[in-house]
Amino acid sequence: MQGWQLQEIIAGNIRRVRKEMGFTQAELAENAGISSGYMCDIERSRRWPSADIITRLAEVLKMDPFQLLLPTEDSPYFDRHRTLTSFSRQVKEAFEEKMSEVFDNMMQPYGPIRKEEESGDKEPPEDKD
Repeated sequence: MQGWQLQEIIAGNIRRVRKEMGFTQAELAENAGISSGYMCDIERSRRWPSADIITRLAEVLKMDPFQLLLPTEDSPYFDRHRTLTSFSRQVKEAFEEKMSEVFDNMMQPYGPIRKEEESGDKEPPEDKD
């Protein structure tokens, strides 16, 4: 993802939540302690908000700052995010399955690790304490 794409995501999220909450740009800017011109530039992706400004905007919008960085479902970047997340999950599951298979094959010549595993019906010894 390019920097300008992240900037568009931040701008879109601020605009969407601001409208959902019924704020004008000027009202949100005032509540966050920034100028309305700066707020306009942020929403139009012309200026980057600092981490401090993102935190203040998120506080006014009653959300966690990281949420302003996440693509929404209607964002063109969301599909890429979902695809990569799904692929990552599939790779992890395949890796774990293969490692389990390799370990089982490697340990097979040595037989069961504990005697209880041989019969399968024995219970572990009781504690005498």
